[in-house]
Amino acid sequence: MNENRGRKLTERMKNFRMIRTSAVIRNPLLLEAVGLCPVVAIATTLKSAVFLALVTAVELIICEVLASRFLKNVKRYIRVAIYFFVGMVIVYPITYLVTRFIPSLSLEFGIFLPLMAVNSLLALHCERVAVKRTVKDSFLDAISVSVSYGAVAVVSGFLREILGNGTLGGAQLHLPVTFSAMLTPFGGLLILGFAAAVLKSYIYKKYPQSSPDRAFNTSEVRQSLKGSLRELMNDDFNPYDEGGEGASSSFDADSVRTARKTAEEKPKREKSAVKKSKADRKNKENPKKDKAKAQKDETVSRIRSQEQERTYLDDFSDMLSDLENYRQKEQSNGEEGEGDE
Repeated sequence: MNENRGRKLTERMKNFRMIRTSAVIRNPLLLEAVGLCPVVAIATTLKSAVFLALVTAVELIICEVLASRFLKNVKRYIRVAIYFFVGMVIVYPITYLVTRFIPSLSLEFGIFLPLMAVNSLLALHCERVAVKRTVKDSFLDAISVSVSYGAVAVVSGFLREILGNGTLGGAQLHLPVTFSAMLTPFGGLLILGFAAAVLKSYIYKKYPQSSPDRAFNTSEVRQSLKGSLRELMNDDFNPYDEGGEGASSSFDADSVRTARKTAEEKPKREKSAVKKSKADRKNKENPKKDKAKAQKDETVSRIRSQEQERTYLDDFSDMLSDLENYRQKEQSNGEEGEGDE
């Protein structure tokens, strides 16, 4: 009985941590800047923001559940194409219905409604969570991300409609002053910037061990550029892997190459150690000679280090100096020729 209770408590804590990480510590909109363009461009009213949040939630829940259930053994470059195909299947009928029955909302969304089929939020969370965890965990992640994304979008649309139009849900509030700039992308970015600052301040105070700046860690991108395209496809490289549960095994090839290189360099290091020990013994026998040699080696090493520290700016400066000397030489030659005449 106690074991079952402890297991349930552990499971609840695990789910809570996952929801907290997905919704707060790694808020997709404020800290990872994923799915930013639709919110900035079209969430200018409360109605459009709510509709945007609902469409994103439907897409994310369906894609994550399908990816966790059926796509774990599919190659990554095929999975990403499937995510966008599923998004298209979801968004196309929604676009048709909105255009048919709510033309005003269709005009407000414009091209961004069909573009939601290729939302980067889908690929990110499907690759980060869905293909590594159970259907239940993927569903919880999709719910938490949808709620956090939708909440930020709704708050942004709410504030922009009041400040920009002086309305709420289409009803006039008769405000003395409105700021039409809030209806532009500048206004959306301004509100999201302040919201991101408030959220980061809360995270630093509430969860000091968690750094929001990890959302901008470019190591994933750098790792994804290693190796050729063939290696990436064969090793099933995971550019979204963060060292967590279900980490990809794509680093096996790199570890093998590293071990092989270390084994090849070991004899060389041993030989250099033997030579160094012999040199040390000779230095003890001939201190004066070795002191002069050490000074010479130090001078040579200093010169080499200075040469290595040179940058392309130094080379460019030398080129300019040479050109200036050549120009002065040509001018002096021309003046001498004129004097002779």
